[in-house]
Amino acid sequence: MTDEPPRHRVLLLREWDQQTTGSGCCGRLEGGTTEVAGAADFSRARAGMERMGAVYRALRRELPTVEVQIVDPRNITFLLPGVLRDARRSGATWREALTELRRGSGQGAILVDGRVVSSGPIPEPDRAVELVLDQLAATS
Repeated sequence: MTDEPPRHRVLLLREWDQQTTGSGCCGRLEGGTTEVAGAADFSRARAGMERMGAVYRALRRELPTVEVQIVDPRNITFLLPGVLRDARRSGATWREALTELRRGSGQGAILVDGRVVSSGPIPEPDRAVELVLDQLAATS
């Protein structure tokens, strides 16, 4: 086994159903039983989480040697440098890397080595695998 980093990285952007604040007691007000009933129950994001989970499982099954990560689009401390680094490593100019960051920083985006292969509605798992394979073939 080597300590060499994976050759390719796929980022799947979807919201996490957990608190986004620093507090363990007040950052996650969920469900209909709270005083603010449904303030952050994440039900609107649950379908997207499940669709992206299916995409993740399909990619892991089809591409076991490729690093696949699920990233919350609100995690800009990871996303900003990660996408820029991946895009530059894959040969993008700074301008192209910044364009990919802008295009690929939203809910439902799929990026391969810093390049956006899908954004907007989450594709079906088979289609997502096809998009990722096409991008990997284009860069190999």
